[in-house]
Amino acid sequence: MLWECPQHHKAALMNQEEAVLVVDDDDDWRDTLQMLLESDGHYALSASSAEEAMSVMATHQPICVILDLGMPDVGGAELAKRIRSVHGTGVVLIVLTGSVEDADQDDAERAGVDYVLHKPLDMKRLRDILPRVS
Repeated sequence: MLWECPQHHKAALMNQEEAVLVVDDDDDWRDTLQMLLESDGHYALSASSAEEAMSVMATHQPICVILDLGMPDVGGAELAKRIRSVHGTGVVLIVLTGSVEDADQDDAERAGVDYVLHKPLDMKRLRDILPRVS
């Protein structure tokens, strides 16, 4: 018997060239956001660190990266700089932050981030951004 792929997974499999990468050190948050993206039909990948994110970027070349600003190894602003230096401006960068500090948002913008979204995440706002990406 063949395994039947759910409809949202079929759409995601057809759109692998339009992958979205979620980078966050919080396993539950990262997995939840990945599942939400997949349920919306996106091909979603995940990474738990900057090093893993750069590896995934090299292998899959996603068109969008959603990254946490406050990660312990390398912060989101520094990771955004690294992504920009290697992959250029063809990748849409979205930073998620729980911080209310203007300095954090300024750091992200200087790093080349396209959008700064605050936690708790407004999925409607994210969905408004992602169609322009895919």
